[in-house]
Amino acid sequence: MRMKTIHSKKRIRWLIALMTISLVGITGIQAYWLSNAYSIKEEKFDQQVSEALFSTSKRLENLENMNFLYDSFRLEPIFSSKLQSNIGFFNNGDSINRKLRRDSRFQVSMRVNGDTILVVDSDSSHLNIQATLGLDTNPRLLLHQLPGQLRKKAQNLDVVFEKMILHEVRKTSRLENRLTPDDLDSILSFEFQTRGIELPYQFAVAENNRLVMTSSGWKPEQEQHKAVLFPNDFFGNRLMMVSFPGKANYLLSSMWATLLISMVFTIAMIITFSRTLSYSIRQKRISEIKTDFINNMTHEFKTPIATINLAIDAMSNEKMINNPEKVRHYSQVIKQENQRMNMQVESVLRMALMDKKELELQYEEVNMSELLNECAEHIRLQLDAKGGRLNKFFNAPALQLHADRNHLGNAVINILDNAMKYSLGSPDITMATEATKSNLIIIISDKGIGMTKDEQKRIFDRFFRVSSGNIHNIKGHGLGLSYAQGIVEAHGGRIEVESEKGKGSKFYIYLPLSTTN
Repeated sequence: MRMKTIHSKKRIRWLIALMTISLVGITGIQAYWLSNAYSIKEEKFDQQVSEALFSTSKRLENLENMNFLYDSFRLEPIFSSKLQSNIGFFNNGDSINRKLRRDSRFQVSMRVNGDTILVVDSDSSHLNIQATLGLDTNPRLLLHQLPGQLRKKAQNLDVVFEKMILHEVRKTSRLENRLTPDDLDSILSFEFQTRGIELPYQFAVAENNRLVMTSSGWKPEQEQHKAVLFPNDFFGNRLMMVSFPGKANYLLSSMWATLLISMVFTIAMIITFSRTLSYSIRQKRISEIKTDFINNMTHEFKTPIATINLAIDAMSNEKMINNPEKVRHYSQVIKQENQRMNMQVESVLRMALMDKKELELQYEEVNMSELLNECAEHIRLQLDAKGGRLNKFFNAPALQLHADRNHLGNAVINILDNAMKYSLGSPDITMATEATKSNLIIIISDKGIGMTKDEQKRIFDRFFRVSSGNIHNIKGHGLGLSYAQGIVEAHGGRIEVESEKGKGSKFYIYLPLSTTN
């Protein structure tokens, strides 16, 4: 039986270990998948932001080139057909990103005296020179017009080159004079919305490693996305930086369905694991209790049955039949052993009723001093047989408790019996009472073998018996203290214990005075 129990414990340990490893493994794989999904989302987000910043930088440069055409040359523009439908924003002052569609490709040309000189294309960040000389094709007039026309065109080209050089020189001026925070914010907002990025952001612009422009709430320590601003400038090092304070929450919210499903399955696995583990431990405990119960009850019934058999055999002897004193003696032995077995059966039945919460207490007015004296008298004979003594110190006044006299008395007797069993030599037991404002305290102490801390945690478990040495050599079936605790708690009280190995034990029974009349 012992070997079978050991193998059962090993199987349960292996089962717990395998279940734990499986749970940790599955949880780890899910965590890896979620982390990988988050990384993919983050990479896609960063790529979209980089595209938006590149497009913003390009639009800003195109805007500056167009401003150069209108503000500097003040010449007649020629617009392509697509720009005609989108160019209204230059005159009404509206922000650029509200009018300019992402797929709008436009071209701005400039004529000087009928000749196309400059072209600005939305797909390019450069000013293109296209000098088309408008000369007459008549051969006779060509000879007379050519020198003057060439000189005139050359002068016009000189003007254009001078303006372009001046434009490039102006690019070296302070960045605050070329760009406003509102313009940058407007274009950034348009580019982010175009790519589906609906997330608050902050931006800053640095020139030669010096911040020259920031939005409200800008924090340099946050993660930054960077892009070169005005990349075609000959001079200057300018960076446009954007940060998203709520980026992590934004990415996680975009994964809410995956996270929810993963969390539901993970929680389900954890609950299943814990329930299975709890069930396995409970089954293991039930199996141990059953084994202890069979062993203890077999031991407890074996002795009285053997005694009864011996008494019956002795009474069957012809010599004993004619001896009334012997017959009376053996009859008394049979009766006592039968009562002993009956008490054990009653204890088991009472515990079963307590388990089912079907134990009915018969409440009545009980004088506690009288009840404790009766309990002391109950163990008097056994105590005298061992040469022991019971000291009584009833410091509390005579109190009337509304309680079940029979069960409460049995609970006290069980604790006194426990003190007597675990006393070495002649038992020395003390029973005292104290009263507080809220409780009647019954204190039962002995000078027995005492208990370790681990044993104190288990003494109220059913079928548990404190061993003397390495063997359970104390009579009893391990139900007395468990029954006593159950009865005291049914009366609204509690039992506490103090003990030290080799120095005895002390039990405190607290009964609430709210039950008194």
